[in-house]
Amino acid sequence: MGVTVIYTNSLGKSVEFSEASGIRLTTLDGISKNEITLSESSVSNQIGTTVSGASIESKDITLEGRFKYNADTRKRLLAVILPGVSATLRYINTRAGVDVYWKVEPKTTPIITLNETWQKFQIVLRAPFPYARRAKETKVTFQRLRSLFKFPRSFSNTEPWKISEKILGPLVTVDYKGSINTGFLLTMKAEAKVKNPKVLNVFTQEHISFGQVADLEMNLGDVLEISTFANEQYCHLIRNGEVENIFWMTDYDSEFFQIRPGENVLKYTAEENPGSLDALLRFEEVLAGV
Repeated sequence: MGVTVIYTNSLGKSVEFSEASGIRLTTLDGISKNEITLSESSVSNQIGTTVSGASIESKDITLEGRFKYNADTRKRLLAVILPGVSATLRYINTRAGVDVYWKVEPKTTPIITLNETWQKFQIVLRAPFPYARRAKETKVTFQRLRSLFKFPRSFSNTEPWKISEKILGPLVTVDYKGSINTGFLLTMKAEAKVKNPKVLNVFTQEHISFGQVADLEMNLGDVLEISTFANEQYCHLIRNGEVENIFWMTDYDSEFFQIRPGENVLKYTAEENPGSLDALLRFEEVLAGV
């Protein structure tokens, strides 16, 4: 098939399906398919129906293949693809420039034949989030460094001098090239006391903020983590290594918005001391199919 598929379970164990590994895939079904359930209604004398909504269902991915009989290979398949143990399924096609993954749950453990020469197998996996995500993560920082050093230069022994300085840029433009909206992980680290940080989508005015329900006061070294990924939304405050769930502290009108295909302009601020926040945005491109 000219592709490599790597299954890695949440315990850190993995198995590779490729020509090089000797565990070869003959069929990889379901990676491009998405099932759409439409909400439809009709009235008397209407021609056809009216679609009022659509939901994208989770999907199954089926792997079928074979390997030359080897007791260790058989044991490895059964030891890695375990019932009730979640995993990631990574799909790499170097000729097509594709490197994506899904988070999956096994629906069956490997079904393996008992042939003494070539043993065939079938594995069925469930992807609760049906879209593929690019394996390469994109990082966007709200700060940049400006160089203050160049040759020739004389150095003072009495006056302080800088190699560079950090410039605060609370407004960033994200050019998102995925085909489907994606969530993001925003990390804000306090370099001094900060009160009620806020992140805003300038175009849509969607925001995540604090202060209506309760004030969020961050101390030096505190880290605020906000995730808006589908099925993985959370808001955590990390203080002295302890993680606290502060989802309840977000404002009533907060929306855990996502990045849309195309240009997105995001801004962060705070009620007090916004310049003391070191912010980093991370996300992965989401593809409808590969």
